Amino acid sequence: MDIAKKLVTKLPLEELWDENHILDAKRISTGLNASAVMETIKEGATFVVADVGLRPRWIDPAERFEFWKTEVKSRLAEKPASLEDFPGEYCYFASKWLVADRLPLIVLERHH
Repeated sequence: MDIAKKLVTKLPLEELWDENHILDAKRISTGLNASAVMETIKEGATFVVADVGLRPRWIDPAERFEFWKTEVKSRLAEKPASLEDFPGEYCYFASKWLVADRLPLIVLERHH
């Protein structure tokens, strides 16, 4: 299979990949709250959005704070909730992943 065309088929993710290869990555925490996400992106981490049926969407590190403010912050779910409680009726569950030879990542699993 061409890794550049690999789609997310289920959540939670079991592996993480970019346009070139499957990464040596490990989920180290789940259910991150807003303060944990903010702390992690201040340390240099960026976001990867996982949405079933789509390829992982890697957010440019230079855009991570704007993405947090405009897209994620109001849609971050820490526990199961009704989608109607979130703008656009979708939300994200955040987890922290460690990737060999990279800064940590915040993986946002989109639910809609």
